[in-house]
Amino acid sequence: MKLAIFDFDGTLLTIDTLPALGKEWNRQQRSRTRYIITLLSIAPVLLLYKAKIMPRESMKGLAFKRFNRLFNKMTQKEIEEFFLQSYPALCNMFNILVVQEIKRAQQQGFHCVLLSGAYSDLLKIVARELGIETVIGAELAYNNGLFDHKGDTPFINGKSKRSLLLDAFSGEEIDWEASRAFGDSYGDVWVMELVGERVAVNPDPELLAYAQKNSWQVITA
Repeated sequence: MKLAIFDFDGTLLTIDTLPALGKEWNRQQRSRTRYIITLLSIAPVLLLYKAKIMPRESMKGLAFKRFNRLFNKMTQKEIEEFFLQSYPALCNMFNILVVQEIKRAQQQGFHCVLLSGAYSDLLKIVARELGIETVIGAELAYNNGLFDHKGDTPFINGKSKRSLLLDAFSGEEIDWEASRAFGDSYGDVWVMELVGERVAVNPDPELLAYAQKNSWQVITA
């Protein structure tokens, strides 16, 4: 089996998932108070990142943890409904070149994987619409049927993406050299170095420099 592995934030989706979902929360006219409280909790993290005091992966991890309070005490059905209502707007922000790469991989017999630190319930909707076979993402923690933002919903960084991917296919014979991976940030190198074909999509400066040094394909659009 050969895999085609696609990141979501910044790769398939042209922007980060959290701000996109924040806009959708407001568009769907959900609790404004809850949104403002969540936004204020994230603001200091973003300021540290923009001041170059905090690295991108650390920023994303803390922002993810604090953004989760937006869903506190919601049921899984309610959260899934929010994601469903958000999908039409999100798919309008998909990178068309990456969508084409997904279709090309499917035509060439690759097993497609959507691997991201984004919410798995959202990724499953995306995967269903695009015909992607495997989803690996962040699993929201529920307590007595309600989401608990203080519960164990771990942020998935580049290193843990690699571990989760290897675990998911531990019982399969994977031709890693014939496989390909798409990512936008330096943290994706953990996964991209597993495969023979690496594609940097609108890469951040660190990934761009690494890709150019190693003669990886670069897609910009």
